[in-house]
Amino acid sequence: MKLQTGTTAPNFVATDIYGKEVKLSDYKGKKIILSFYRNVSCPFCNRRVHQIMGNNVKLKNAGVQMILLFESSSEKLSSSIYHKGISPWPIIGDPDKKIYNQYGVEQSTLKMMKTMLVANVSQAKKDTKELNLPADKDASMNLIPADFFIDENFKIVKAHYGKHLDDHVDIEELKAFAGILS
Repeated sequence: MKLQTGTTAPNFVATDIYGKEVKLSDYKGKKIILSFYRNVSCPFCNRRVHQIMGNNVKLKNAGVQMILLFESSSEKLSSSIYHKGISPWPIIGDPDKKIYNQYGVEQSTLKMMKTMLVANVSQAKKDTKELNLPADKDASMNLIPADFFIDENFKIVKAHYGKHLDDHVDIEELKAFAGILS
């Protein structure tokens, strides 16, 4: 079931790829950006992560906590030099999609197919080619990304469920939530 704006963010406990326990509740009192991605080798997801990393210092200085979830296992994420360099944010592998299910992140073949009409697949692959991303043959093809903005009181300020594989909250809206002036 999709979560709505104004509801309390579901708490979870997971271990990130660095072996650190991550509890969403530990970040109460901070703004949180919780993003759900497809898998370690998804060109759309990794292009988006690259955009966020370009704002890494500004986000950190704004006191925002980013948490990134991938459907790939922690082992596959850890084997990627690119993903290991996404510090200081926790990266969580959730191949069983337990947290994805808590947040109502969906799988949709129709939305996956829509991607071919609205997104430049070849450009996304080109943009991420030099990252040498590992393959993830266990990953689903039709997992749709989602982003959640959570305020200091654990209320969901924005629940964005993608309309296709390359649909995340606009980076300017993400920066505005964080209080970053362009």
